[in-house]
Amino acid sequence: MKIQSVTGEQIPPGKGGSPADTFTRSVATYEAGNETKTLTVTYPKYFEKVLAEKGIYDQEAEGVPVNQLAAALFLEKHPDVKTSRQYFNDEASFLVLFDGFSLAAFKEKHGTAITA
Repeated sequence: MKIQSVTGEQIPPGKGGSPADTFTRSVATYEAGNETKTLTVTYPKYFEKVLAEKGIYDQEAEGVPVNQLAAALFLEKHPDVKTSRQYFNDEASFLVLFDGFSLAAFKEKHGTAITA
């Protein structure tokens, strides 16, 4: 598996939803065998703040947004994923993606995949 690119975007709140209902999407395009596939990881935006507060990863200090990492990290932990969309609503499950994470090692491995 080779990750070609990872992008991210903020998803605006839905109609009738509260402002707290903001979500973020991380999208990875990767090669698996002879196919090009896309994986989407969606999570509540506040998980980014939790990562910083717990000292796991601070996107402001590091300069690379969490939404440009999450899908790639999911693929690294679950290379045989069968579904193209993943949703996280549990903070603990999302934080597991960042266990042992090093931005330097990530850049070395996936250098051109991230845009920041």
